[in-house]
Amino acid sequence: MKCSVTFRHMKASEAVRAFVEEKMSKLGRLIDQGGEAAVVVAVEKRFHVVHIDLITAGAHRIRADERGEDMYAAIDAAVEKLLTQLRRFKEKARDHHREESQRGRELSHQILRAPRDEAGDVLEPLKRTIVRQERIVASEMAVDDALQQMDLLNSDFLVFTDAESNQLNVMYRLPDGDFGLIEAHRAG
Repeated sequence: MKCSVTFRHMKASEAVRAFVEEKMSKLGRLIDQGGEAAVVVAVEKRFHVVHIDLITAGAHRIRADERGEDMYAAIDAAVEKLLTQLRRFKEKARDHHREESQRGRELSHQILRAPRDEAGDVLEPLKRTIVRQERIVASEMAVDDALQQMDLLNSDFLVFTDAESNQLNVMYRLPDGDFGLIEAHRAG
């Protein structure tokens, strides 16, 4: 996760910058790679003020402000507020996902394996055996919700049923951090 630290009304401190970056790197493990954090550390009158603006790869923004007499305590408290908001946001998405999983399409998911030689090379690519089979539900949701779901689940792709068109769609993450969307349409 990218993290920028700005100092206002005070001299830049490498110790404070390192402390902020360490805290944000721990927070970054909970969100998808590619997120950005903008941290402003300031002194206003006799208080230390910390403002953190966190933007996830899915473009969701979470903010926390904290003020206190100790800079490090204010940073800790602001990060804790972010953690609380992030946990609440993820729990809400999980609950929403459970509700949505009641609506959607049930799909068969199979893992196929081709026979290989001792070196690991494929012997007969067209002769594959099923090594695992399961049922998944392509939940009904809007495209924005699918993007949010991918971001929260830290997934590279998501199969879902579009709530508007009722068609099966696939959203996937591109190497540059953007997202692609495959929309199924009936030929006609």
